[in-house]
Amino acid sequence: MKFGLIAAAAIATFASAPAYATTVLTFDSIAGMSNSPGAPVPIASQLASQFLASNGVSFSSGGGFAAVVDHVPGNPLVTPTPPNVIGGTNASGNLDYSAPITAAFFSTANTSLKATTNFVRVLGDRFPLGSGTVTLQAFDISGNLLGTVTAPDVGPQGTGVDLSLAFAGIHSVSFFSNNQTVAFDNFEFGDLTVAAVPEPATWAMMIVGFGLVGGAMRRRSVRARIQFS
Repeated sequence: MKFGLIAAAAIATFASAPAYATTVLTFDSIAGMSNSPGAPVPIASQLASQFLASNGVSFSSGGGFAAVVDHVPGNPLVTPTPPNVIGGTNASGNLDYSAPITAAFFSTANTSLKATTNFVRVLGDRFPLGSGTVTLQAFDISGNLLGTVTAPDVGPQGTGVDLSLAFAGIHSVSFFSNNQTVAFDNFEFGDLTVAAVPEPATWAMMIVGFGLVGGAMRRRSVRARIQFS
């Protein structure tokens, strides 16, 4: 089974490495399942909120979680940081390399608060298929697309895709391949900033408050006109 990467990282990368500090997750602290596409993902290998409190990032895919996979035992050259990689899951919770993986950022102090970063990078595996493409997309806190980078899944074994994007206000990213075989590793992101966007409940309270203030002003205006006349 292959998991794509690209020989020419410069083509795949829209943003150069940032000058500020970054966090890199390699997923090797989680038990990796066997590399068996279509197999159910064991609970111990389900990637979701393990890095939320410590690093401010959560992962999801079609099954509500991504899969941590022991990539190619005995051949470390095809994995960026052996032994584990991550893959998508389908709605049944099975390993599915065709399913996109989503990573979203939150405050480590209060994980209910959305956060943003200015830089995200992810590596594909180093076992290129020789066809197809690999894509990284970035979205803002409202779900609007900020940018996309796509690279071909080609090159000799031991090389792979290096995708990165640098935009202000990245809240989430999605990464996937269209050849349904690429696994990912070394998820990297810059410093997180808590997004200054009111939650829906806060907006509702503000609207009610504005309405009350407006009503009070109208009543005062009516009384003033009556007294003047």
